[in-house]
Amino acid sequence: MRLSWPLVGRTKEMRIVEAALSAPADGGILLCGPEGVGKSRIAREALSAVSANGGETRWVAGTSAARDIPLGAFSTWVPSGTVETVALIRGVIEALTARASGTGPVVIGVDDVHLLDDLSAFVVHQIVARGRVRVVLTARDDTPIPAAIQEAWTAGHCDRLDLATLTCDDTRELLSAALTGPVDADVTRRLLQLTGGNVLYLRNIVEHEVATGAMVRRDGFWRWTGEPSVPPSLVGLIESRIGTLPEPVGDVVDVVAVGEPIELGALTRITDAAAVEEAETRGLIMLEPAGTGIGVRVAHPLYGQVRRDRAARTRLRRLRGLVASELAASGDRDDLRVVVRRAALGLDSDLPADADLLLRAAYGAVWLADLSLADRLAQAADRPGMGAESNLVRGHALSWLGRGQDAEDVLAAMSTVDLCDRDRARCAFLRSSNMLWALSAPQRAKELIDDAAGTVATDARDYIDAFRTVYWFATDRPQEAVAAAKNLVPEDLPVAGTEVSWVLTQIAADAGRTAEAVSVADAGRAAATRALDAPQMKFNIADAEVSALLLAGEIRRALDVAERVRDQAADLPGAAQLLGTAVAGRAALGAGRLDLACSLLQTAADGLSVAHAQGWGYRYRIAHITALALRGQTPEAAAALAAHQKVRRAFRSLDHEQAIARAWVAAGQGAVSEAITIVRSAADRARAAGRFADEVLCRQTAAQFGDTASASRLRALESVVEGPRVGVAARFAAALRDAKGTDLLSVSAQFGEMGDLVAALDAAAHAALVFRRDGKRGSALAASTRADGLAEQCGGACTPAARQASEDLPLTDREREIVMLIGAGFSNREVAERLFLSVRTVESHVYRAMSKTGTTTRGELAALLPLQRRPGLQ
Repeated sequence: MRLSWPLVGRTKEMRIVEAALSAPADGGILLCGPEGVGKSRIAREALSAVSANGGETRWVAGTSAARDIPLGAFSTWVPSGTVETVALIRGVIEALTARASGTGPVVIGVDDVHLLDDLSAFVVHQIVARGRVRVVLTARDDTPIPAAIQEAWTAGHCDRLDLATLTCDDTRELLSAALTGPVDADVTRRLLQLTGGNVLYLRNIVEHEVATGAMVRRDGFWRWTGEPSVPPSLVGLIESRIGTLPEPVGDVVDVVAVGEPIELGALTRITDAAAVEEAETRGLIMLEPAGTGIGVRVAHPLYGQVRRDRAARTRLRRLRGLVASELAASGDRDDLRVVVRRAALGLDSDLPADADLLLRAAYGAVWLADLSLADRLAQAADRPGMGAESNLVRGHALSWLGRGQDAEDVLAAMSTVDLCDRDRARCAFLRSSNMLWALSAPQRAKELIDDAAGTVATDARDYIDAFRTVYWFATDRPQEAVAAAKNLVPEDLPVAGTEVSWVLTQIAADAGRTAEAVSVADAGRAAATRALDAPQMKFNIADAEVSALLLAGEIRRALDVAERVRDQAADLPGAAQLLGTAVAGRAALGAGRLDLACSLLQTAADGLSVAHAQGWGYRYRIAHITALALRGQTPEAAAALAAHQKVRRAFRSLDHEQAIARAWVAAGQGAVSEAITIVRSAADRARAAGRFADEVLCRQTAAQFGDTASASRLRALESVVEGPRVGVAARFAAALRDAKGTDLLSVSAQFGEMGDLVAALDAAAHAALVFRRDGKRGSALAASTRADGLAEQCGGACTPAARQASEDLPLTDREREIVMLIGAGFSNREVAERLFLSVRTVESHVYRAMSKTGTTTRGELAALLPLQRRPGLQ
């Protein structure tokens, strides 16, 4: 199956190439990189851009077949009837560099210059040295380049650009574009691991897996089931690169293929030392630092895949057994990562099963975020005499994987008769947590924990109280949650402790107790590094800490936390990696870096919605909607909000975040008074629940929309909520109420220092409006210019205040609101219903607006205000 593969992730490289082709002092550029990295594609795209701008291009390709023929690559341009070498070369150069017509530049692309014969390489050297035309050359970085080409580059006649393989983000973007739809995060991770970011390999494998039905679109996302299979065409290419191997060298490659990374000393004990050296010399394996030693991997993941696919199963089982036995004899055999590797290798080896090892490894796999492996190991460890532990860890892993019903089946089938009170309580915690989060059944979860409470002694009820803490938090009753946690020591609860820490961090964050939130987060993070709990909880804790810092106005600290956790998540599988992206996206949104926020949050929300649509996917979709609305992408934000509101969620309402997202969408559509009502109502609910930091953010958002009613309340909250935000927000609302443009500009600077660029933008925009009303045109222009600069700094912010400051129309706020809604495609009746007005009142406002602006139709009136239209409206 052939797919369309756009050029993705190469914007920076294309700019470098274009700059080299337009620089007067350069002869062009040499693109180097491994096979399949995209050198030829970039070169062709560069030449296409030259042609589109009126230039002339030539394309030449070096080949193995023409390498032994003098001027073989340039045979098309060799003059007929000429046999003297110098004349031939001169004729080829003149033919290549001559302009057929016009005055546009001539650019020559030469693909695979490492395959040119000597005379052809000399031709390229002369073209570059003369500087009459520009060249784009490509070469593999693992193959010698002809001396003439080397000289052209080293003499400074030609730039050089070394191309790297695709990153994870590049791979995800390319896959989504080629497959025309979002891709499950695990698909991206597996493909990146298999292809090493090589575009050629990626394209071949994806098209093969789509054609065979192994990669399919289900529930809106592309999924990949089963083990990867390498298409025959790619197998042939890989095997040609590997070559025919002596048996000892083949043994080395195969051992590394089943056991990588393997310590060098261990590899030489299992195989032949001389063969190891030869395998490295042939470029089949690579050495890398590994702790205090040296680790060995196959030179490319596909080498290992092809070797494993070709080998007999009995051979692979024997080799895995050899590596597992070597690990068992090593000095670090009890290291948790080594334990997991030993057990994973042992599952598919000729070694007898070791249930104790499998159980230890299952817990270790949970800790390492490899939950699918944890499920396999725990299932294999479920043997007579092993007790309930294997089912407990398996249920735990399945729940975190989003397979709630499978987890419930495992946990519900367990017999707890022989368990001690503490283990019965732990089992009840796991089952109730799964019922709450994975199955969205909070009432049933409460029933399960209450039933268990009646069978557990008082001195073993920590897990019972822990779940009640979580339950009250999940049902938006923070005071009851704090009361339930009163006697808990989270560090003493190996499975529940980190969840309790997350809950208490978020409760303190919402209340505005920032120092307490950060302290609890620090303790929870430390406990999470020791407990054999799913590491995703570390990212929940980080998310709560970022919330605390953003709400307080400690935005730079929030960005630091987010950067740290994203780095920690980068090499983890599945949801854990996406959670690092999600936390970074929320921090970027809080800082007003909207372009970055939109990208990160879409990636996270799409990926996490696959298995966690009512959990993490739901949670981060809200932030993504807000980011879209703030950038002025109102139709997309409105569509995402409508889809989001169809998802049924039975826990943790995220009330103030939902309200802020809805308000920004409404404001983007023009219903600014509705947006103010939404966030003011949310502020009142937050106040009643004791979530005072949430209240501050809602009232600040209302002020950004132009609301002047919250100044006194924000001033009162300064003694309740920690951090700089509340004070700046109070000064913002007061300056807005008193219509003091100078104070609004001062507040804009304070928001900027705090790191909230969108609020800084809105304060400056409101200052411009005040100055304009006061007739201070110079001050208004200065404030408007500051707002425009901040909007650009935000990555394209488009707020109601910013739009209004850039206009100079004689409209009242109500008239502007109605005109914007008309521009969004709403009828007069729909506008009336949305703003709680009569249709006659709306018509009167429209008539007055037309009279003031000299327009004669609703379309002319709406065109005066720049606004995105609703999807489907033209």
